[in-house]
Formats: sequence, C-alpha cells, structure tokens
Amino acid sequence: MPGKEPDDLVFTVPSGSMLRLPNWRRAVFLSARNRACISPRFRIHDLRHTAASLMIQAGYPPNMLQEILGHASITTTLDLYGHLYPGDMDRYADRLDSAADERGGRGWQVQNEAS
Repeated sequence: MPGKEPDDLVFTVPSGSMLRLPNWRRAVFLSARNRACISPRFRIHDLRHTAASLMIQAGYPPNMLQEILGHASITTTLDLYGHLYPGDMDRYADRLDSAADERGGRGWQVQNEAS
C-alpha cells in the first residue's frame, strides 16, 4: 500500500492507532446494517460467507478460495462451500466422458487389461 511500511497497520482509526473490532462494529457495521434494513441476526462473519459465495458464483476454483480464505486444508473449504459447486460435478463428469470418447472408450479397458 502506498505510504505504508510492511509492518504498519492497514485499518486504523483517524489518529492512526489500532481499529478495534467492537468499536468498528458499533460505529460502522451496526449502523450500516440498520440503514440497509438487514436482519439483526446478520453478523460480521456472514460477510465472509457472502464473499465466498460470490467468488464461487464468479468461477473461483476451490483451491483459490481455500487460499483466499486462509483455510489450512481444502477439506475445510469444501466442507463449508462444496454444496455451492454442484454444477461442476456434472461438468467434470461430462469432460471425463468426452476424454474417454476421444480415446475411443479404450482408456479404461486398456488400463484394466494391463493390471
């Protein structure tokens, strides 16, 4: 970021000191949520899930989503968001069928005969 050192805080209060979550929640999030007429049950963490859902809709692959969200394991990402990728399973199955057709359907038989 221009004007920032690598160890500088990115999000600060006007004086430059640390922005604390309870203060930001009260001053920014809650008032914005109320102005937008969003349910009081909508939490800050729900923004993370919304962003992840929008990234999936935009075509981000699971491994990229894992990296962005900071999940240690792809399993975590797929456990939380895998249900949002249902159409991909059909698309990849169709690709697999096409690849097998291009090989004349021999790929599976040849490998099995070699075993």
